[in-house]
Amino acid sequence: MQGVILMIVYIVCTVVVQTVGFAISRLVDYQWPTLGLMTFLIIFMAAFGIAWPLAVRTTEWLLRKAGREIETIQTSKT
Repeated sequence: MQGVILMIVYIVCTVVVQTVGFAISRLVDYQWPTLGLMTFLIIFMAAFGIAWPLAVRTTEWLLRKAGREIETIQTSKT
């Protein structure tokens, strides 16, 4: 169940970061029209990597706030 919550939070975080990135690229486009597309593409690609740690930390916070235990998988070589 925690995996489903994590994926939903990841999608929400990705949409938020993409929206902020779009707004930044539009502001850059008004000032420097030749850099607007490049700014958008860089932020678009980076948003997926930025959203993952944000989603993990947000999900952990939400689960702890709800009083649930965080499931972790730890492997050890024995």
